[in-house]
Amino acid sequence: MKREKVRPNKRKNGVGGKSSTTHKTSKNHRVYGQKLEEEKNKNRISLPKVKPWKVIVGAIALGIFGVLYISHVFATQQLLREVQQLEREYNQARRLNNSYQLKYDRMTGPAQIYEKAKGMGLINGGPAERIIEVKE
Repeated sequence: MKREKVRPNKRKNGVGGKSSTTHKTSKNHRVYGQKLEEEKNKNRISLPKVKPWKVIVGAIALGIFGVLYISHVFATQQLLREVQQLEREYNQARRLNNSYQLKYDRMTGPAQIYEKAKGMGLINGGPAERIIEVKE
């Protein structure tokens, strides 16, 4: 097999150009493919430092709000139960009132009155649409 003629890598041995050791030691020169230290620091996202006492106070405040929220939910549920109970009582009273109204209407309706009048001996006069003639 024949071997192709390939030129040696000059960057490794430092011949024909700057050696790689000079790029590593100097901070002001850019090494191709690498960023400067200043550029690396600019692109970093730094989170603000949080002190432990702030975390503790935040956790306590969150706990207090959680307890208040849960107690509010329980109070709301109790109030809903009371409203539903009052609604059931109202519906029962309304049904009772409707049944009494129906009984009253039956007792004072025309059929009952005619029946009571017959029982007392009164005579039905017939329809009231007769023409009344007045003599002059």
